Amino acid sequence: MALKDWKRHPGGGLAINPIVGYETAAMTDGMAGMLRIEFALDPTMRKSEAVQLVATPKQLEDLILALRDLADNLAVNAGADKPSGPLS
Repeated sequence: MALKDWKRHPGGGLAINPIVGYETAAMTDGMAGMLRIEFALDPTMRKSEAVQLVATPKQLEDLILALRDLADNLAVNAGADKPSGPLS
């Protein structure tokens, strides 16, 4: 999905919410996994909501790979701004 298709606030900015928690569990039949993601609804992070999802093993593997790629890219970008070697 292109970034232009993401949900936006009326002012045009991306509608994003920080993750404040998550849990996983297997379905009782063992054929799928459940993922509960809790997210803050306001800047104080005192109000939250959750979405509960179900996914196949393949979907979970794909999600894991996508999240790993994102984390690796963020780590590379964060490291690019930092000096190497000891501080003087």
